[in-house]
Amino acid sequence: MYAVGDYVVHPGQGVCQVSAVAQGSDGWYTLVPISSKHPIQITFPRTQEGRLRTVMSFDEAEELIDKYPLISLDTFHVHNSSLEESHFKRVIREGSCEDAVSIAKTFRSRIYNARAQNKRPPVSHERIFKMASTRSLYELAVALHTSTDKVKSEFSSRFGIVYCEA
Repeated sequence: MYAVGDYVVHPGQGVCQVSAVAQGSDGWYTLVPISSKHPIQITFPRTQEGRLRTVMSFDEAEELIDKYPLISLDTFHVHNSSLEESHFKRVIREGSCEDAVSIAKTFRSRIYNARAQNKRPPVSHERIFKMASTRSLYELAVALHTSTDKVKSEFSSRFGIVYCEA
């Protein structure tokens, strides 16, 4: 059970803060997504609590950033871009922060390779990259008790990359 003030990862909205908890047989959580530009609240049933996961710890976040160069690219590829996008969106929604970082790294590479060949990368690649990098960026920021800008500058200074173009 989560308490008011806890941070959780919602499958669709990403990192949210629990702002209220209703008790009883029909209990629910009120979640506020931290990445939303416009304040919204989500009512989430406690019976579905298993679909939420806790935000990674400070140590796990530091370890994930440290091992970024060693994270391998995701090799999943199908020739149907719709199926490929569905696959990666599902992994981002249901997977860990490390999964999202791996997908962001994969699509950064795919976008870079397309541009290096003077081709325009598929819009789906840009969507997946943005979704994965934004999702992991906010989780890393919450876990490290810092801002998203500081996480971005950490990636920039250590690895020479723009982590997220959002």
